[in-house]
Amino acid sequence: MQDKEYIAVLVQSLEKKNEILDKIMAKNKEQKILFMDESSDPDRLEENMQEKSSLVDQLNELDEGFQQIYNRVKSVLQEDKESYKEEIRRMQKLITDITDKSATVQAQEQRNRDLAVKKFSSVKKGIRKARASNRVASQYYKSMANLNVIDSQFMDKKN
Repeated sequence: MQDKEYIAVLVQSLEKKNEILDKIMAKNKEQKILFMDESSDPDRLEENMQEKSSLVDQLNELDEGFQQIYNRVKSVLQEDKESYKEEIRRMQKLITDITDKSATVQAQEQRNRDLAVKKFSSVKKGIRKARASNRVASQYYKSMANLNVIDSQFMDKKN
């Protein structure tokens, strides 16, 4: 591969990373809605998290590939800045966009984490309340069942 092709791959990699960050931000918005909705489907939340995990894996792969290619053309970019002025400017713009989006994703993740803690806390309270209700109901039914039992010492054994 020639240097121009490597640099084009770097630009494509940054563009792809930018697109993936957009998808992650959309998944985070969806996740926020799922955390805030009391009747949301837990399976949908799990699906959302798996999709987001897949996107993060793609980002990591892009980062690794970008770094490998950048290491190959780093000296060329530094020595011949003028020839690659447009590509460098494009990459700088993309890196700025990626940095901004990364900060947004981090903020979204923190907010969603806080919402998750609240949601799971309320779910735990609901489970505790349900267990307590079941325990009270069970005790009630046991005590009611014992009311119908008459001790043998009070029964008249005469025929």
